[in-house]
Amino acid sequence: MGFVRIPTQQLDAGLPFPGEIEPPRNALLRSLPADELARFMPLLERVPLVPRRVLQHAGLPIEHLFFIEDGLVSVLAKVDERSAAEVWLIGRDGVVGGTILLGGETSDLTHFVQIGGSAWRIGVEELHRVAPELPSLRDALKGYLHVSLMQSSQSAACSLRHALLPRLARWLLMAHDRSDMSGLPITQDLLARSLGVRRPTVSCAFKDLEAQGVFVKTRGMIRIVNRPRLERIACRCYSIMRTQRDKWEHSKAKRKLFVALSAFVAAIEAELLAS
Repeated sequence: MGFVRIPTQQLDAGLPFPGEIEPPRNALLRSLPADELARFMPLLERVPLVPRRVLQHAGLPIEHLFFIEDGLVSVLAKVDERSAAEVWLIGRDGVVGGTILLGGETSDLTHFVQIGGSAWRIGVEELHRVAPELPSLRDALKGYLHVSLMQSSQSAACSLRHALLPRLARWLLMAHDRSDMSGLPITQDLLARSLGVRRPTVSCAFKDLEAQGVFVKTRGMIRIVNRPRLERIACRCYSIMRTQRDKWEHSKAKRKLFVALSAFVAAIEAELLAS
């Protein structure tokens, strides 16, 4: 499939960032209470995500978790000796390697960088060391894995029952949601592999969407210009998957608010007792 493996040592240089660590864009990290985030962020290293590189190979031990800040990672399941199919996408809503919390030491899936960007990385051993002290992080990771399972199941059903055009519209919407980019630097070759079809088939569907004014296309770049129309073209699977994700986001927000209020009440009680 043209994958290029990126050795761990090539990532070790990391990316420069200010001495004052900026708030993360990753939704899992942003969901953490302030005290847990302050303890966790110094343990993370920011690394680049290079397009067409594999972050995690199927069958190999999981050595790191990558909390995606920018870019898009395609999760692939092997179909036969020469090909694989995409089962879900990870953007700044998620993490690569989170299944380590379920007890698996190796990954059964390949994680391939579809759109380049950056991520916060932590070693598995370090994560296991600090996880008992960060209950909200454990809950967030387990909640994310649950949503990922639901969405990958919906994606599989979609691939079996729906035509290519609505599936392509769904994929573009999901990529737009997870990357938060209006311009998606993707090629028809990569999309054909992600959707499990031949490139000429994707090319025909692209012409149809372009004729309807959904996006403008230049070489290696797709810019969505009419999202409402794209949503109307997409199959119902997109709205189902979006609802699943929105429910999870809402539950994270409520949990974060509850933790903050609990800490505030505890502080007030401590002041009252001291006086």
